Amino acid sequence: MFKTTHNMMKLKVKIKPQTPLLVASGKTFDVTRPDIQFIRINTPQGETVYIPGSSIKGVLRAGMESILGETEKWRSTICCTSEKLCHDKHKSKKENNKLPYRYHCPVCRTFGSGDLASHLEISDVFPFDLDDKDPIKEQKIKSMEKFVTSRNGIKIDRKTGKTFPGALFEYEILGGGELFGEFTFTNYELYQPGMLFTLFDLSNEGFLRYGHSKSRGLGVIHFEIESIQILQMGTLKGEILKGIGVLPSSSEPNAATHFYLKQNDKIDTAFTSENKLFYSQFSFSKSQIESIIPLFKEKVDLFISHSATSH
Repeated sequence: MFKTTHNMMKLKVKIKPQTPLLVASGKTFDVTRPDIQFIRINTPQGETVYIPGSSIKGVLRAGMESILGETEKWRSTICCTSEKLCHDKHKSKKENNKLPYRYHCPVCRTFGSGDLASHLEISDVFPFDLDDKDPIKEQKIKSMEKFVTSRNGIKIDRKTGKTFPGALFEYEILGGGELFGEFTFTNYELYQPGMLFTLFDLSNEGFLRYGHSKSRGLGVIHFEIESIQILQMGTLKGEILKGIGVLPSSSEPNAATHFYLKQNDKIDTAFTSENKLFYSQFSFSKSQIESIIPLFKEKVDLFISHSATSH
């Protein structure tokens, strides 16, 4: 979207399975292992279960589509996973074979499309924090294994109500433990982190589920934000939290009007920041987060009530 970076937000997040969780790696031909295994990866500290960032991102994207799909002003503009995305739906509006930001729906603006990079990056989620020392990582990997168990499943014939011959299968589940990951926004509007916090709430309440076999009761996970760091560069420096809609024309020509951004995109509360040469840095600890998150959620309400001017 922009050639330069104007703001960034990094969230360190702890994830706890509240019900058994299965992120499947597919069936295996090894008869000593379950038919469907929890996905694993080799790390320098040993093999471990983990959750790919894409598995989380897909559910969050669908959740945002569902929320905006129920609002009168955005219902006709958002993409739906079962229909065409913006870059296919608006081919006539492409410039230099790319669909401009202003013609993308809010979902594609946040999570990306074939013509637009995502403004939200989600790391893979591991049983350890990336900042942990190697011995701590090894210990946490071993501790996580005690939460990995197996279950049996069976396939039922809907017509007869009987089981199919040879239909018994075994699958792995993760029944507890803690995993850690990072969520990073770049060049964001303030409603976008606010929407992510709202989707975390829906996940924590069990309305969004993750992984395999959700209809069997699997897939409820709890998101807990450990810390928030924000960088604001150039003209966004200062003690006020700002989105890219407040960029002056000197830094990005006609940014608000050209990209269809909300121009009054700021939180009118001063926060303590560390001023560097090129940017201001805000750091919010776990104890401060409860007072910060509602301010971003308010921007979601304002955004939803704002007319869909870009379509």
